[in-house]
Amino acid sequence: MLPPDYLEKIEKQAMNVYNNLELDIIQEIAERIANVGYANTVVKNDIMIAQEMGMLYTDIVDLVAKYNKSSYEDTLKIFEDAGATSIKIDDEVYKKAGLNPIKIKQDKSMMDLLVASAEKTNSNLNNLVMTTANTSQLDFLNAMNQAYMEVSTGVKSYSQSIIDVVDKISKKGTTVEYPSGHKTSIESAARMNIITGVNQTCGKLQEMRALELGWDLMEISAHGGARPEHAEWQGKIVSLSGQKGYLSLDDIGYGTATGFKGVNCRHDWMPYFKGSSRTYTDQQLREWQNEKVQYNDTTMTRYQASQTQRQMEKIIREDKKKLIGYDGILRSNTTDAELIEKTKMAFSKQSLIYNQHQNQLNDFIKQIESKKDQTRMYVGNYEKTISKQVQSVKNIANKYNKSGIIGSKVNGIEIKEIGEHIISRTYTRDVSFEDVQDTLKNPIKYGKIRKDNSQQIKGANCTIAINVETGKLITVFPKKTKKEG
Repeated sequence: MLPPDYLEKIEKQAMNVYNNLELDIIQEIAERIANVGYANTVVKNDIMIAQEMGMLYTDIVDLVAKYNKSSYEDTLKIFEDAGATSIKIDDEVYKKAGLNPIKIKQDKSMMDLLVASAEKTNSNLNNLVMTTANTSQLDFLNAMNQAYMEVSTGVKSYSQSIIDVVDKISKKGTTVEYPSGHKTSIESAARMNIITGVNQTCGKLQEMRALELGWDLMEISAHGGARPEHAEWQGKIVSLSGQKGYLSLDDIGYGTATGFKGVNCRHDWMPYFKGSSRTYTDQQLREWQNEKVQYNDTTMTRYQASQTQRQMEKIIREDKKKLIGYDGILRSNTTDAELIEKTKMAFSKQSLIYNQHQNQLNDFIKQIESKKDQTRMYVGNYEKTISKQVQSVKNIANKYNKSGIIGSKVNGIEIKEIGEHIISRTYTRDVSFEDVQDTLKNPIKYGKIRKDNSQQIKGANCTIAINVETGKLITVFPKKTKKEG
């Protein structure tokens, strides 16, 4: 039996196998999308797009090959460590019962199964991730076609269209395609294949050990927040031979995708000595099965809360992928000033949304007394790439929110709200917050009130716009810039 939370450790290892590949591909596509357009126009240049598609395919194949080359050793180590750990714990039970199990590395049939399972899982993943070259090409082509249609028909500006298609691709992520046609993200495929493969392999090794020693009864692990159908049998005793008075392998769905040791199942089992006390009492199992948590004014089961938390964590990862996509545009060879500025604007706005989602998750897990699953939000090497920029936006927002600006007056107008737009513009246009404060405290000139109720307030180093009706700070632009935000 694997120790509690051991699968969480494996999950982190599994994520490291292909974690950066998806993000490398997102940034690669974003760069190529930005490279195709030029001079504020999109020309439907089939030759250029075809060239970019060809280079994209080649680059992704090379990327996948690099990751696949190192993935086997990583995967095999995960399987070997898990198998040895699981059998070692079970063997302690057998030894106490007077049996003498041999070490797993001396058991050829067990080692053959373990290595074969690792190779099968790795091969499946290798084949799956190689399909990203095709799916990424299609994503790129669809994005370029969408941008061309939007710009040529006047629906959107070139820069806005490019940002929107990159945003769409980043949110979707890089997908792998199964032979059945089903598509999922690289992250989900790696997580599911490795976690499920390890759990099923350990279960089979434990079953082989039990049959080898003539042992029949196994106790299933249990935990709070289990799937309702799994909560029915967790913590109970199962008979490998189907003895009456115990659960059978069919009762727990052993060998099926949705049952014990099935896809994404976190349950395990260990040898049970007949007549000994069980690890979990019936009362404890009932309490877990009926456990409720409170979030604000909503009551939900622990399982429902875990699913809500997963969704929140998924959204945060999507936030990060969008930021990486925008970073791809900024790393491209585009010299389009409007695209660069709007991309920086999109990055700063997404940073504020990301921070908001982080705060929501923190509040949620505090109320339901849970903990973050960092593996579901982690974006590998790109954490450092985006964290510094995100922190810069956050620092600006904190300065505004803690400055005491709200409640103060400028030209007799009480400031009641700090708009998200002015925070983003302060970051994008590299305006000093101190210059914003100075303009509000020491204005030099007031502009005319416009039809949209906005008024410009000119200072020594920047100009601010405020809505005179609502008291909302709208935007800011640096000194000598006539262009409005």
